[in-house]
Amino acid sequence: AGRSCWVRRNGKMPKKTGIAMLAVGAVLILSALLLLLYNRYEDTKAGQEAESLLANVEAVIDAQATREPTPAGTEIPGTMPTPSATPLDPEMPVVELDGYEYVGYVEIPALELKLPVMSEWDYNRLKIAPCRQFGSSRTDDLVIAAHNYQNHFGRLKDLQTGNAVIFTDMEGVINTYSIERIETLNPSEVDAVQNSGYDLVLYTCTKGGRTRVTVFCNRIKIISPSPAPTQMEK
Repeated sequence: AGRSCWVRRNGKMPKKTGIAMLAVGAVLILSALLLLLYNRYEDTKAGQEAESLLANVEAVIDAQATREPTPAGTEIPGTMPTPSATPLDPEMPVVELDGYEYVGYVEIPALELKLPVMSEWDYNRLKIAPCRQFGSSRTDDLVIAAHNYQNHFGRLKDLQTGNAVIFTDMEGVINTYSIERIETLNPSEVDAVQNSGYDLVLYTCTKGGRTRVTVFCNRIKIISPSPAPTQMEK
């Protein structure tokens, strides 16, 4: 008397209840495994799509830099940039490829990462490639967001201050930045990202999406493509 209906007199759980609990546990484990496999599939797919798109973006940049050199001065590595009589247009050049617009590509050598950057962001675009969320590399307020796929920005947390980040726009203007700060921010801290005072900000969600790994960078070098030689100069 007084014993729970779930427990036998010998203290053991009824056989049917034990089987049911084992079944529930098996279902939960299987669900977790399927979710892990799906996430890895999504990650691999995103990496493959970005790699394919990157080749197209680079081809356009190579052609654009040859046909229409930017009016900015050309920098010789190891020297200060040559002043330009005509400053760069603050509006970043945009090129449409396969129905999406791109502003260039971002490279993080420490992570062996090189990805195209879309001109605008939404959740569907983020599944394909990193996206510009605010600003421009030409007004020193560019913000780039990406998913936390391992093949996108999922390894930002592994970076260190002093690491380089390179952004090349669609006219072949190469901006090299140095990482100044790495912080974890709440999703509500939009102003801290949009108006950070830094030249470039990269960010992605942490696992679970509760916070954002945010990387703040300042530019240390800019290189504009050299004008293509004329027939007489060749």
